[in-house]
Amino acid sequence: MFKPPLYDTEKSRELISGFRGYENNSVIDENAFFNEKNMSSDNYPMISPRNKRGFFNVSGKSLHGLFSKEKLCYINNGVLYYGGEKVSGLSFTDSNAERQFVSMGTRLIIFPDKIFVDTADLSVYGSLEAEYEGTKAECTLCRGDGSLYEAYTVSITPPENCKHGDVWVDTSSAVHSLKQYSAETDTWMVIEDKYVRITATGIGNCFNQYDSVVLSGFADAGLDGSHIIFDKGEDYIVVAGMLDANITVENNFRAERKLPDLDFVCESGNRLWGCSSKTNEIFASKLGDPTNFFVYMGISTDSYAVTVGTDGEFTGAVSYRNYVLFFKEHCVHKIYGQNPPYSVTTAYIRGVQKGSHKSLCRLNETLYYKSPNGVCAYDGGVPVDISQNLGKAYYTEAVSGVSGNKYYICMTNVKNKRELFVYDEEKALWHREGFFDVREFTSNNLNLYFIANENNSYRLGLIDSVNRFGNFSGELRGYYTEEDFSWFVETGLWGLKLPENKYYSGIRLRVIASKGASLKVYFQFNSDGVWVKQLTVNTEKTGSLNIPFITPRCDHLRMKIEGCGD
Repeated sequence: MFKPPLYDTEKSRELISGFRGYENNSVIDENAFFNEKNMSSDNYPMISPRNKRGFFNVSGKSLHGLFSKEKLCYINNGVLYYGGEKVSGLSFTDSNAERQFVSMGTRLIIFPDKIFVDTADLSVYGSLEAEYEGTKAECTLCRGDGSLYEAYTVSITPPENCKHGDVWVDTSSAVHSLKQYSAETDTWMVIEDKYVRITATGIGNCFNQYDSVVLSGFADAGLDGSHIIFDKGEDYIVVAGMLDANITVENNFRAERKLPDLDFVCESGNRLWGCSSKTNEIFASKLGDPTNFFVYMGISTDSYAVTVGTDGEFTGAVSYRNYVLFFKEHCVHKIYGQNPPYSVTTAYIRGVQKGSHKSLCRLNETLYYKSPNGVCAYDGGVPVDISQNLGKAYYTEAVSGVSGNKYYICMTNVKNKRELFVYDEEKALWHREGFFDVREFTSNNLNLYFIANENNSYRLGLIDSVNRFGNFSGELRGYYTEEDFSWFVETGLWGLKLPENKYYSGIRLRVIASKGASLKVYFQFNSDGVWVKQLTVNTEKTGSLNIPFITPRCDHLRMKIEGCGD
């Protein structure tokens, strides 16, 4: 009797010993995950859930403005808190407006309010701008130190019988000049620097020496316009100007020290920098003085301004290495140099996406940000897109923070949901933590803090409550750690290397599970959308989990592991 020969089915075995994290693309490596939630690279090459977050009893519907100097600061219900201490007397009428913070010395500067707080003494705060309004002022010709000339002659011709030091206002030409007699040379010497003292009750209390102010209502004295205050007293200021005679101003007048309206601000070289899309200008304050942006005396401490010729709105600003960078979506303006006039170069590269200025973060020596079409790593040359693993999804409104070697970025997807991703720079791995609406990040004492929106209420939290540093809660009270959370990983398509249909006879997982943790394993065949549960584990376990099963004959499959706990 003829017996047909029997042939063994060809078998193969594959070992995956290192997991590459999140890769949301059509075809991915078998050691990567097409989808995941609350996962981390902390235990690479193993795959594991993230560490638990921490939360503080700091919440509210208008909690925002998270920033860090030596201590943590934020705004809640229109009140500024620094190191957990309320800044008494200072309040914000628009408690929901987005704000930018800049650290400059001991000052904490807040835009668009244009105010400052001295963090060395929280009772010292105020506006960066100043103004004085009055109805009567005396305008008098004077010296640069504010002292008045005892007497002077106003005439077309030089006065006769003059003595050494006499002063003469020469009106012989259209432009009147101020001269002083020298007996040694028997000549009238021109006084190049001419000043006017404006006397009004309390006017000097509003300003500082060398402030730039704009005067209005002084048309009769010819003083309307921008001036530098060369000297001041309690009831007077001294500005450059020329008068033939003393003039009393008896109408409404004003002296103002103004700041430009800046879209984005940063500090570099002990100057406050900013940009305005309205005027397409970049500004720098006077050296060491964030209250003055229009001081031009021809010296190294002067303010600085430049108009750029590129189209579009500014989308972000940051100090990076020895440069100040002002981004638009399609370019970056790089400012460099020690003092004015600075050098400005323009590079047409992928810039910062509009609405994603909070994604600008320095991690180690690299600047990261969200561009219109991806997340970029920038070292001063050409930016590199590092977000290929995030797939083709389109994201906007990115905010970012850094912790250790990780770059955290939360973005809005096309369904208007906020998703949190983490890029591990050292391992070049992405992980997805899932739907979590973070609005602001800041780092303090190596810890990464955040403000998250949950049902239109905002909470202050700590991104990692396990690996925390120092007095992490500091001046904050009511710290607690979140409960066990759910997590999952979903592989890509397994079996694409072999074009034929095939069977899978078993899968073995090596697992470390803590007490109280649970784990389930599912499979999906030929992308039919149905997840079939194959294994459930509800006990502490270290070792191999054997999943002996024979799948239907299929072209490909996916595996999903979900669990709760570590």
